[in-house]
Amino acid sequence: MATDSTDHPDLFDEFPPVSTREWEEKIKTDLNGADYREKLRWHTGEGIDPLPFYRREDLEKRTQSIPRPNSADRRWEIRSPIASPTIKEANRSMREALRGGSEALFITSKLRSAHSDEVFSGYGIPLQTASDFMRLFEEIPLDRTSIHFDTGLLSPAFLSMLRLRQKDSAPGSSYQDLRGSLMFDPFAGGLLRGSLLSHPEIRDRIFPLASFCHEHMPGVRPLAIDARIYHNSGATIIQELGFALGVATEYLVMLTENGYSPDEIAGMIHFNVATGSSYFLEIAKIRALRLLWSNLIGAFDGDPETSPAYIHAETSRWNKTVYEPHANLLRATTEGMSAVLAGCDALTVHPFDEPFREPGHFSQRMARNAQIIMREEAYLGKVRDPAAGSYYIEKLSQEMGRKSWQLFQEIEQRGGMHKAIDSEFVQSSVASSQHERDRAVARRKRIFVGTNQYPNPDEEQADELSQSAPSFTLEQSDQNWPPGESRTVDHLAAFLERGATLGDVASLLLSGSDKNVALLRPYRGARAFEELRRATENHPTTPKVLNLPVGDPKMRKARSSFSKNFFGCAGYDINDPIAFDTISKAAKAIGRDQPDIAVLCSSNKEYRKLVPALCKQLGEGDHPRLLAVAGYPEEDVEAYRKAGVDLFIHSESNVLETLKEVQQKLGIINSV
Repeated sequence: MATDSTDHPDLFDEFPPVSTREWEEKIKTDLNGADYREKLRWHTGEGIDPLPFYRREDLEKRTQSIPRPNSADRRWEIRSPIASPTIKEANRSMREALRGGSEALFITSKLRSAHSDEVFSGYGIPLQTASDFMRLFEEIPLDRTSIHFDTGLLSPAFLSMLRLRQKDSAPGSSYQDLRGSLMFDPFAGGLLRGSLLSHPEIRDRIFPLASFCHEHMPGVRPLAIDARIYHNSGATIIQELGFALGVATEYLVMLTENGYSPDEIAGMIHFNVATGSSYFLEIAKIRALRLLWSNLIGAFDGDPETSPAYIHAETSRWNKTVYEPHANLLRATTEGMSAVLAGCDALTVHPFDEPFREPGHFSQRMARNAQIIMREEAYLGKVRDPAAGSYYIEKLSQEMGRKSWQLFQEIEQRGGMHKAIDSEFVQSSVASSQHERDRAVARRKRIFVGTNQYPNPDEEQADELSQSAPSFTLEQSDQNWPPGESRTVDHLAAFLERGATLGDVASLLLSGSDKNVALLRPYRGARAFEELRRATENHPTTPKVLNLPVGDPKMRKARSSFSKNFFGCAGYDINDPIAFDTISKAAKAIGRDQPDIAVLCSSNKEYRKLVPALCKQLGEGDHPRLLAVAGYPEEDVEAYRKAGVDLFIHSESNVLETLKEVQQKLGIINSV
């Protein structure tokens, strides 16, 4: 019979510890003497440039640990976005989402812009009146379903309609039973509209919401820190966190001055972030946000343990593409995993086809099921803080927190977030990072598979595009707001109950001493490449590209593939033969096929013979509209241009600008 023994040798004795110095010496050897801190440093473009590895000693100097996620069982809330173009379809989608496993609904119906002083445009669900709101929530059990309103500056009206809906509901129902939130962030709203309310008027807007929810609907968080706008406008992670902290501070200052404690305020606000495709950075971002909030509320004499940050994450819109849209499924899934592993409290995964059409049953189901699989099959909710203890992620989280706090301090030195927006510090900061990000996309340093890298040449999308969030006009009635009446939730509810429309309320809510400020414009990073490709699809004829692989087999194959990938981004018809034995045969192929663009693909060394020979053999009638060389033989570029080469394509090319020039020369788009 076997017996247990405690005399087993330590299995790790066979593996003596390796010092950091030894690791670094090994890396230096592998890099042929180069400094890995320069050679392997990751320049993320997110305001932080991490090293390839960290060790325990890198964390020994930290003075504060990252707070753990709120819930011990880690059952984050699964939200489904609802933005259907009709109330009937929206109600159907809501009921379907709840039957399919969603625990919460994320309702979008918000202002797009003001066309004039009296006419407002909205997008999302086209609600106009309180009766529309009642129809939207038919057969929706509000006592068992969290409802979150992505309604921006119209949020006070939606809270008022929610009050009316609950007042008219079945006996026994209570305001206390409601759970949800309002995406009311007057700072983000001002940046989107280009019109910022004065500081006192912002206070006058947020106080009625805070007081009503605190007294009547404690389960509803009325005040949002909407950091999604910064992410989707091209901001770095450091900016996203720093600006979010700036808005949170504005709320804390305003509401503590009105008698609320920091811990009470913590129950009224919620952070909303977009998670991008940089997997480890996004995990670190949400963890850093918890650390930043802990420090901030502690500075206001609140209790970080009992008043943690409530964080809702949603998948990024910035990195989603129209071409190869099913790649959006992969992007959204990994983004959702980042948020869950980081410890978000709620998660919204957007449907993969949202960028170019109204999401259908399949895409909505896939978005919903991604979360269900994470929880029920991958068991990502079984560990409270799975990223804790990872030297790499811990170091990233601490460094993000440090740099974001520095930006936050700069904002405070400027007078707070309101003055930072008013002086356009926020907008200029985002514009700078957006420029760098767009430049990286144009040069393919940031990759969108299927769009600016590895395009599918047979894919066409121009005929399938529709507006995913169509606009509608907010109607206005002849109802007049009683003179001198305050904009409380009860008074707004009475106004809507008398027949006022959302257009009437919008005019009321947006009136005041606002100031025009520079806009932030959320966009998709792949948009510029997609516009080029759609221009090709809409052109009567598709440009033809003929690759001319000649000479060294290795170089001709590599450069032919590069050319195919390069011009495929514009949707051209590419003929990519295996090889030509001689330059004469390549010239004859040009005469036979009559391509718009011919691309010579060989080695720099062989170009010295091939380029002059090809240019000499091409007669006027056989010369393509554009003759290109794959590569950049720097010493010979000018000589090749004189010989007749129009274009050089290479790894350092600005692909977007080069393709724009080609489109102009081929008459597909107009020159500027």
